[in-house]
Amino acid sequence: MFLSPSGINEIFMKKELLSIAAIFSVAFLFAQPGLYFNISGGYGWSAPQQNLQVLTFQPSGTDPANSVIIPLINQNISDSASLKFQANKYQGYATGGNINAVVGYMITNYIGVEMGFGGLIGKKLNGKSVYDDPTVLGNNASIVTNTWSYGVTLSPGIRIHACKPGAKVVPFGRFALTLPVWGKTIHELDIESDSFSVLPKYKVPASVKVRTETVSVASIGFNGSIGVGYNITKWLRVYGEVLGNYLFVRIGENSLKRYDFTTDEGTLDMLPTFSKYSSTTEFVDKLDENSNTTIYGKKRKLMAQPGDKVVDEDKPRQVLRSAANFSAFGFNVGLTFTINNTAWKKKKNKQFVPVHQ
Repeated sequence: MFLSPSGINEIFMKKELLSIAAIFSVAFLFAQPGLYFNISGGYGWSAPQQNLQVLTFQPSGTDPANSVIIPLINQNISDSASLKFQANKYQGYATGGNINAVVGYMITNYIGVEMGFGGLIGKKLNGKSVYDDPTVLGNNASIVTNTWSYGVTLSPGIRIHACKPGAKVVPFGRFALTLPVWGKTIHELDIESDSFSVLPKYKVPASVKVRTETVSVASIGFNGSIGVGYNITKWLRVYGEVLGNYLFVRIGENSLKRYDFTTDEGTLDMLPTFSKYSSTTEFVDKLDENSNTTIYGKKRKLMAQPGDKVVDEDKPRQVLRSAANFSAFGFNVGLTFTINNTAWKKKKNKQFVPVHQ
């Protein structure tokens, strides 16, 4: 999901973006006076929308390759429930705190260009499902999911000031691109079962702890804000802003990092027993009969008959790509440090006057 480019093309793109950012920043630092530097922090919430925003994994059997991606909701559909229900949870990956740094240059008293660096510290989102799984987990099995994201973005953009030079109060607006360059989305699943099917007709209480990490491929979005600042001195301004961000991150790869299976006899680390096909999922834009998937007739090696095409267990399972919604709105408060053109020139032109004794 959020936000680390995957594959050779994406790696090159990432390096190009970072190179542009470095050149942009150095150009600011060595340009003529008129620089400003912002530091800020704030909080964001997922943008309101009708469709669900957060996803999770629902196991099907003990092989992770058989799991399916579903919306993260609260539900109890077990036959033992006194009241069966399903309830949507309108959560978003972009919910959480953010920290930001900006370096910019005011071309005139009213228009400037800038490069922003943003960091997301996502809030933990959760959901719980209770259901009956006659094949493996048994009746009244529960899955509690916790998921969160973190990452870094670049935001090249423009800034507009709506005040006269020298004003104490500075209304402003800004518009920028959102370019994710690094990050991850974490899913942790706690699975509990009172009647786990180890063998036919042999069931035991069991629990499974699962952790996956998801990264993305190159994505692009937009963000903007309006705010107001107050000049404490000629060099220092305090400000606040409300902002909006439109971003859908294209999912690249999901990898299994933990799979602990616990019974009364102890805990087993199952991760080393899984093939690459079972532990890693690659998201692609097109699937066909040549893809590494069982959708179009290929078989798993253990299930294959002579003459059957089989998937490559040493390569990731391929599924059709989807996108994670990181659109959000929120607020920031921060400080701006400015270097004024006029003040800089006065300092530069100031001449040394010798003192004669």
